[in-house]
Amino acid sequence: MSDTQSKIDSLQELNSQLIATISELRKENAEVKPENTKLKQAMEENAELKTRFEELEKKNKTDTSNLIAENAELRDRVKKLEQKQSRQVTW
Repeated sequence: MSDTQSKIDSLQELNSQLIATISELRKENAEVKPENTKLKQAMEENAELKTRFEELEKKNKTDTSNLIAENAELRDRVKKLEQKQSRQVTW
């Protein structure tokens, strides 16, 4: 009978330890959950900002290409006007 009682006492002690561990883990979990929520929100915001940044980069490349083309066209027009003006001056 003492062997059985010893096992019961041992199991009760183990049960008490497990209950204490579970209590600690629940406390840690309660502390970590809000932080996880904040991190998830930050990750979502980061993804949105990354997408927005990529869109702006793409738009910037398009705008830059358009401005380069427009600049080349204006230079060509200025060159033609200068040539035309220099021909008129020599006449």
